[in-house]
Amino acid sequence: MSQNKNTSQLWMVPYADLMTCMVILFLALYGFSFNMKKSDYETAMALLQQDMGVKSAEVKVKEMAATRQVEEDLKKQISEGSLGVEVTTSRIKITFTAPILFDSGSATLKKTAVEVLAPVARSLHKMDNQIVVEGHTDAARMLGHKFASNRELSLMRAFSVIDYLIKDGVAPARMTAFGYGEFRPAAPNDTELNRVKNRRIEIIIMRQESKKV
Repeated sequence: MSQNKNTSQLWMVPYADLMTCMVILFLALYGFSFNMKKSDYETAMALLQQDMGVKSAEVKVKEMAATRQVEEDLKKQISEGSLGVEVTTSRIKITFTAPILFDSGSATLKKTAVEVLAPVARSLHKMDNQIVVEGHTDAARMLGHKFASNRELSLMRAFSVIDYLIKDGVAPARMTAFGYGEFRPAAPNDTELNRVKNRRIEIIIMRQESKKV
């Protein structure tokens, strides 16, 4: 008479196969993250989450589509190093070096500034995220200008960008302005090249998922 076989542990075989597949999947995604731009990687992940039925993925897909559109519209300026787009889990940051938007010591937008601000405004219309506009300067002392300090100049420049966006139809309630002057440098103020990096405007689009508690 044959003995009954113990089959209580058979579930471990398909479970082990599943775990192996999951490890391979995550290793593949980890590899893709090094070979793709941040925006492309996040878009791919958001689309995957959307296909899996994750509710918040639709918002993320919309955000990343707008980000990719900004990158496409400003491809020439990005390649020239005139501005940059940085994507993190909490924000989308668009950085303009000040000479693109303003003359030295001025808070009035140059006529050519519209060429780079217009596509950004179009993308902002497709989103309802909160927006922070930050003005920054280098540490050089202001002599003979109408602004009392670099901080005042940086704040007025941020307001000028917001005024343009409002005229283009972006809701004022979505936007906040900050002027940091020379107190948040992107690089040391030891060379002219670094000082140019510090003279900048940053438009920060807050990611909606970062609001969740």
